[in-house]
Amino acid sequence: ITLTSAVGTDNQTVCINTAITEITYVTTGATGASFSGMPAGFSGSWVGNVVTIICTPPASGVFNYTVTLTGGCGIVTANGTITVTPDNTITLTSSVGTDNQTVCINTAITDITYSTTGATGATFLGLPTGVTGNWAGNGITITGTPSVSGIFNYTVTLTGGCGNVTITGTMTVTPDNTIALTSAVGTDNQAVCINTAITDITYSTTGATGATFLGLPTGVTGNWAGNVATITGMPSVSGTFNYTVTLTGGCGNVDVNGTINVNPLPVTSQIFHD
Repeated sequence: ITLTSAVGTDNQTVCINTAITEITYVTTGATGASFSGMPAGFSGSWVGNVVTIICTPPASGVFNYTVTLTGGCGIVTANGTITVTPDNTITLTSSVGTDNQTVCINTAITDITYSTTGATGATFLGLPTGVTGNWAGNGITITGTPSVSGIFNYTVTLTGGCGNVTITGTMTVTPDNTIALTSAVGTDNQAVCINTAITDITYSTTGATGATFLGLPTGVTGNWAGNVATITGMPSVSGTFNYTVTLTGGCGNVDVNGTINVNPLPVTSQIFHD
């Protein structure tokens, strides 16, 4: 029995569920052949002094096979090995949920890590600017500080090894809060007389879940509701009041300033005559 397929085909490595390169032998004297040690899914035949082995193995492992000629004279065998490699694998090893996380813009993400088997590298698609992925030593790390906001559906695809293996995740990057004056220009820097209602001051906000108000005169209050901050009331003390509205919740340290000048009532003088 003599190998007639390419050198090395009798000792080959293939991916699981992938057809092997056909192995052939020419024989003399025999009337048939038997096969042992083959992986599942193989087909071996002897026809017209030619042994043919074909196979699409459905299970991984190392299979040391033997072809034994039957009929004719002598106990004649040929041996070989078919190594069947399993598909690559990828598994999240950072905390549950890190592969689908929400962060503020310009804030570092929680590192996302995966362990891999079989692969020799990985490609990364869909990550936000400022975030990068790296494969080394059967481990993947996604890390960085996103500099753009949005919803980023990313994909990690293993390279090398066997199988088309990918894993996906989502990174939601939230923009900083915003606040903008929506009442008339100049209402955030107004002057009123004591015990006279101010012109309401309003701001529209995005991202925040509330607001704090500092520096308002007694009798004037601030309120946040439905993405609108409103300052209203009737000051009962005079003076210059530099106020600050600071957004709470959401992302970023965002505030706005203004001034309410409260003028006292004019003082009248009385002249007495004898």
